[in-house]
Amino acid sequence: MPMKKNILLSLGLSLLSNVAIASEGGGGVAHFINYYSILLHKLHIDHAWEPTVGGLLCLLVIVVAGIYYRRSVGKDGNNVVPSGKFSLRYLIEEMLEFVVGIAKDNTHEQYLSFFPFLAAIFIYIVVCNLSGLIPGFPPPTETMDNNVAVGICVFLVYNFAGIKEHGSAYIKHFLGPVAFIAPLFFCIELVSHFSRPLSLGLRLTGNIYGDHTLLGVFTSLSYLVFPALLMFFGLLVAVVQSVVFTLLSGIYISMAISHDH
Repeated sequence: MPMKKNILLSLGLSLLSNVAIASEGGGGVAHFINYYSILLHKLHIDHAWEPTVGGLLCLLVIVVAGIYYRRSVGKDGNNVVPSGKFSLRYLIEEMLEFVVGIAKDNTHEQYLSFFPFLAAIFIYIVVCNLSGLIPGFPPPTETMDNNVAVGICVFLVYNFAGIKEHGSAYIKHFLGPVAFIAPLFFCIELVSHFSRPLSLGLRLTGNIYGDHTLLGVFTSLSYLVFPALLMFFGLLVAVVQSVVFTLLSGIYISMAISHDH
C-alpha cells in the first residue's frame, strides 16, 4: 500500500506540474509558474528576493511541524516512546535519529552540543529541497546566495567550536607539522577554510538546480511518464544532498575540535 500511494502521489504531482506550466521557452525547456515571483510582483518587490521568500516559507513549515511534534510528544508525558506508525511525528523522529548518528560519529561524547545545529541544518535543507517537488514553488536551495549563507553559518560554528575547545592553540590547526614552512601552510589553510562555505553552497546549488532544469526539459517532451519518474529521482537528490551537506558540516566540526593535530 505505501508503494502504491507513492506512485499515485508522483503521478498526481506530474499532472499538477503540467497545470503549472506557464509557457515553453527556447531550447525546448518548459517554464513553470513561480508563485514567489507572482507574489513579489504584486507587492512591487524585486524578484531577487524570491529565494528569501521561499526560505521563510520553509522555515514557517518547519516551525509548524515543530510545534505539532512538541505537542504530540507532550501528550505522552513521561512515557515518551517512538511513534510506531507512519506519520509526521514518525518522519521527524527518523530524521532526528539519523542526525544523532551523524553527530555521534563525528563529535563523539560532545554530540549533544552539536546535535541541535546539525539537526537544524539537515531539516532546513531537506525541507527547502523537497519544496521544489511542489509545482509553482522553486526550491530556495537552487540559488547560491541561500546556500552560501547556510555554509557561512557552518563556517562560523565550527571555527567557534575549535576556539572554544583549544583556545589560542586552535591556530596550530593552520600551521602544519613543520615549523619552517608554517607560513605557507597558514596561507593554504586559510584559503581552504574560506572556500568551504562556497564549496558547500556550490555543490548543493549545482545538484538542485540541475535536477529542476532536467525536470523542465523532460516535462516539455512528455507530460505524463517522465515527470513522475524525475520527481522520484528529485526526491532522492533532495535527501542525498541534505545528507551530504550535514555530513560535511559534522566533519568540519570534528576536525576543528580534534586533538590529533
